[in-house]
Amino acid sequence: MKLIPEIVDLKDEFVKIRHQIHENPELGFDEIQTARLVAKKLKDFGYEVYEGIGKTGVVGVLKKGNNDKKIGLRADMDALPMQECAQVDYKSKKENIMHACGHDGHTSSLLLAAKYLAKQEFNGTLNLYFQPAEEGLGGANEMIKDGLFEKFDSDFIFGWHNMPFGSSKKFYLKKGAMMASSDSYTLEVIGKGGHGSAPEKTKDPIYVASLLVIALQSIVSRNVAPQNSAVVSIGSFNSGYAFNIIPDNAVLKVSIRSLDNETRKLTEEKLHKICQGIADANDVEIKISKEIIAPITINNDEAVEFASEVAKEIFGEENCEFNHQPLMGSEDFGFFCEMRKCAYAFLENENDIYLHNSHYIFNDELLPRAASYYASLVLKYLK
Repeated sequence: MKLIPEIVDLKDEFVKIRHQIHENPELGFDEIQTARLVAKKLKDFGYEVYEGIGKTGVVGVLKKGNNDKKIGLRADMDALPMQECAQVDYKSKKENIMHACGHDGHTSSLLLAAKYLAKQEFNGTLNLYFQPAEEGLGGANEMIKDGLFEKFDSDFIFGWHNMPFGSSKKFYLKKGAMMASSDSYTLEVIGKGGHGSAPEKTKDPIYVASLLVIALQSIVSRNVAPQNSAVVSIGSFNSGYAFNIIPDNAVLKVSIRSLDNETRKLTEEKLHKICQGIADANDVEIKISKEIIAPITINNDEAVEFASEVAKEIFGEENCEFNHQPLMGSEDFGFFCEMRKCAYAFLENENDIYLHNSHYIFNDELLPRAASYYASLVLKYLK
């Protein structure tokens, strides 16, 4: 790998920052201290800083020269509601909150790139997007709704995520779908409760919800083409409170993921038809509410071609994979991808513990790697 020497020299400084953020994790839209730290660092580096974008997001802007070209780099800042079990010196100081997805590393790597780039010569505008609430709370969309692209627009936007694949490769990127959409549905079966000894006098919501559990699996197995990908998972089934009482309602929480918008539309249509059919057959009402957690993260061809050339220079072509299998996990960077030319990449974390695990450990070696990649994107585009 050919990392930028000045960035490598700064590594220890930003490892300490990463550990500081890790010790003081904050959940989505509560990244008060993290955002404050980011803003202070950016101001120290010489950036124009804008706080409170999308509630707790931070944007740093650095314009040099007279070129109209603009490039954006993104990092997420939020932690997860989990108790940390990893045995590290910088363990989380907060009960049931930890950085189990590496967002502390993403933030620190972008700050590292920011410090280096502040002293470099380029011609154009650099926008740094420090995003809150990536973990299912729609932080990217909140920044967009708060006028992100009206105020701080970019021709291209790049992002990355650490990923413990256990591979010898260092960098992963592909054109098209990189990560799946994530749509959450709450299905409330409204029946009629009664005594367990007289089920004929009730409209049993538990029975109906149980039919839904089975029937919803047919969406993928009997409707989605085998060469396409979709996942239907029921994560919650709640109803009742006593052994001899049939309750009035039951609630299912369902997650549906897909890798193309046609399949995404199909799965939603089938869910509604199944719910309506089962409701009619059992004389109950089924209320459906939907929350879009993340659209499909679809990489732009032009952005991928540009990023691939940079990655080859930094990591060496032999360490890169440019046709990596897309993941069924989701990333709300997909909201950015819907609006601008974007490329989202993975860097190998070199750890056998997967994300969202209480024993997860971010690899600090990724800080200079990611920062070198980010800085090279900027200097190549704004040369």
